Amino acid sequence: MRALGEVLILGGSLLTLLAAVGVVRFRDVFVRMHALGKATTAGLVLAIVGGAVALEHPNDITSLCLAAFLHLVTSPIGNVLVARATYLAEGIPHGIDTHDELAEADAAAGVDRRTE
Repeated sequence: MRALGEVLILGGSLLTLLAAVGVVRFRDVFVRMHALGKATTAGLVLAIVGGAVALEHPNDITSLCLAAFLHLVTSPIGNVLVARATYLAEGIPHGIDTHDELAEADAAAGVDRRTE
């Protein structure tokens, strides 16, 4: 079981490395955030599962499961808040290559979210 845990930890580390490469390689801020948010979450959870498989003490396994659960609960919320702050910030170039529904809804309602 220890060898399986080590392989899972290595796989999680490789996913985290790929996320770092994606952050450096991609140009658009939202694509960078997508690479960072998805791959690091999967990498961290995979590494935590590997640690839980490799360890034997129930307290260690419980702590790792709690850490994985907390990361899975808080990471998407943090990613959405950072994406919203980036969208509303001035001076950060971001290209939205699809239909910008938020800007249209704001224009129709006469709301300027950048000054709120």
